[in-house]
Amino acid sequence: MQKTKSSTTWDAWGETNPGMKRESNEDRILCDSERGIFAVIDGMGGEAAGEVAAQQAVEFIKKRLQEETGTPARRLREAIAGANNEIYRLSELNPQWRGMACVLTVALVDDGMLHIGHVGDSRLYKVHQGAIRKITPDHSPVGQREDSGELSELEAMRHPRRNEVFRDVGSQLRKPDDEGFIDYLQVPFDPDAACILCSDGLSDMLSSREIMEVLLDNAGRPRDSARRLIEQANEAGGKDNVSVIVIEAEGFAAAAAALRAGRSGTLLTLLRGRWAFLLYGLVAGLIASYLWLGPETAPVPVPEIPSVQIPGVLQVKQGSPEYPTIASALEAAKAGDRIEIAAGEYEETIRLKEGVEVVAQSPGKAVLRISRALPDSNAAIMADGIQSGGVAGLAIKAEPSAGLQYGIRISNSNVSISNVEVSGAMTAGILIEGGSGGGIVGSYIHANVGPGIVVSDTAKPLMVGNLLYANGIAGARKQPGLYVTGNSNPEVKRNVFSGNGAEAIRLQRQELRDRVLDNLFVNSGRRPVRVERVRQ
Repeated sequence: MQKTKSSTTWDAWGETNPGMKRESNEDRILCDSERGIFAVIDGMGGEAAGEVAAQQAVEFIKKRLQEETGTPARRLREAIAGANNEIYRLSELNPQWRGMACVLTVALVDDGMLHIGHVGDSRLYKVHQGAIRKITPDHSPVGQREDSGELSELEAMRHPRRNEVFRDVGSQLRKPDDEGFIDYLQVPFDPDAACILCSDGLSDMLSSREIMEVLLDNAGRPRDSARRLIEQANEAGGKDNVSVIVIEAEGFAAAAAALRAGRSGTLLTLLRGRWAFLLYGLVAGLIASYLWLGPETAPVPVPEIPSVQIPGVLQVKQGSPEYPTIASALEAAKAGDRIEIAAGEYEETIRLKEGVEVVAQSPGKAVLRISRALPDSNAAIMADGIQSGGVAGLAIKAEPSAGLQYGIRISNSNVSISNVEVSGAMTAGILIEGGSGGGIVGSYIHANVGPGIVVSDTAKPLMVGNLLYANGIAGARKQPGLYVTGNSNPEVKRNVFSGNGAEAIRLQRQELRDRVLDNLFVNSGRRPVRVERVRQ
């Protein structure tokens, strides 16, 4: 069991196996539970070249990620790009290795978030609250069709072109920020969730439902889960090398047990409750049908099984016949879906939807431009009463004439805000209120008339690695970078405050002082923290 800086604990185990059809194993895994670094790498190339590519990748990635310099996103991008270029260099020096490459999924646990770097068709799944969700998109023709809903999961698993990919690590020289290369993703690492990294040797053999069932059956024992998944993949044919890493957060075992008990309890309640006579009648009817119609035509009752979310990817692009606006994509999106927004300026607001992620395809280049007052909205992005989902990579730029009150307003919600830019809001760049949790990570909050971020009521967000610059300087009353009010209790780590109108952080309660001073960076002549005296 390990511990992160934000006191989230987890247990993890990884296994790799050649499968039933291959003599060699071109997969490699990296399972550094102590540092929270995990990777599944699937080598490609003739003879031993795939093994060489995978081994070079795991060594380079391990070395770079163990150097804790830079943001998680920067570390992941540099690690994968560096591995890519080393593989390419070796292939140029050795003719027998020409064309070698690999696909990979790398995960880094940091401050309650799971940061993911992904290229190819290996996968990361998240199991939470009785549902499984595929987090990483497949960079393959068949995988794209599956992600869009054109093919079912079973159809994709059986497709003859399943193993083709259009992105890899090693076939050409790359830079860390090249478009169409590395997908950087970020999801909350919930204290009652589990994650699985795997090569396609598992996902081609077992459905997501089967994978989730193994984790629920073995909750609290990630080693048993990993080994059982490999066993089942081999029992299903074992056509390729199989690699699995299972990461369980501290509360996953208890959550899985409660889920199982809840299902059993529901059935017992039905058997004893006021509707029992109807249930007994239904069972009697089924038995009678069986006796009357015979075994070949009698209906067979199917037991309830855990829900499975197979997310789609909805792509927003100006002028697109399908989703020309963000609102049109949100209307069509279902829980678990991912909305990707192409570069451009969008004159609209966003109301986040349960379980839906809204991300910019190129961070910072998809802009919500608020140049006029918009009806029925005082925020460019809103979330109210939702417990999962989030926004990443968008820029919010409000003109003074628009009178936008908040760039982002989160009410009674647990959502992830990452790598966003917010400027031009009148009351606050971001407001977190009610009983909200979630997190604000790696974002640039600047040039807002009010404070950069306001946390109020009983909200408890995690704030990590943000830059709050030049907020609260334009109004009649100068404002701080962060204003913590009410009974809120944010966790503030490694943020930078510079050039704000007043102190970096303003508090209404003295007892929060030590909590928000953790790794605080202030570039200003003003005092970093002020505690208000509030009349009771």
